[in-house]
Amino acid sequence: IWIVARRAGPITTSSGVQLIASHALARAPRTIDTLLVAGGEGTRAACADRAFIAGVQRLAARATRVASVCSGAFVLAQAGLLDARRATTHWRFAEQLRRMFPRVQVDADAIFVRDGNCWTSAGVTAGMDLALALVEADLGRASALAVARELVVFLKRPGGQSQFSVPLAAQLSELPLLARIREQVLARPQAPWPVHALA
Repeated sequence: IWIVARRAGPITTSSGVQLIASHALARAPRTIDTLLVAGGEGTRAACADRAFIAGVQRLAARATRVASVCSGAFVLAQAGLLDARRATTHWRFAEQLRRMFPRVQVDADAIFVRDGNCWTSAGVTAGMDLALALVEADLGRASALAVARELVVFLKRPGGQSQFSVPLAAQLSELPLLARIREQVLARPQAPWPVHALA
């Protein structure tokens, strides 16, 4: 695993954790199995950096496959790597990706998408779903299941992003009465919930 950045050396993430880029973009390894582009707060600046995008294009040309996590899809799209392909990103940014890059077929509900040799995932934890899918593609289902068991996660989560974004938004209420109503509705969403019953 090689961490590659515009310049080699320490990189401070938005959470304050430091990573060390072992290679500058211009001196990345010649052979690349998977080029994985991370998302985050620096995505907008990365998309505006022509030299960086050109570097991503060069690396992608010699990679077996290209992948992104969360808003890293914007970098791949800016590099033209998602043109005429299905892709996803975090649900919060899906419409923006669609507007900025109309040639990308954005699937706003997918946890991850594979289109040819391009893989994209939704939010940060969806990157784990993507990683398990990559393990399964390389080493088979049994290996991916073993990794999922070790990590105590689903091999494939049921449903799409909307199951997480809508119920989680409903949990914002801190009033005990509204919390009880919310729990009842989420427990039986198929039941009729007329206003008088909620009241």
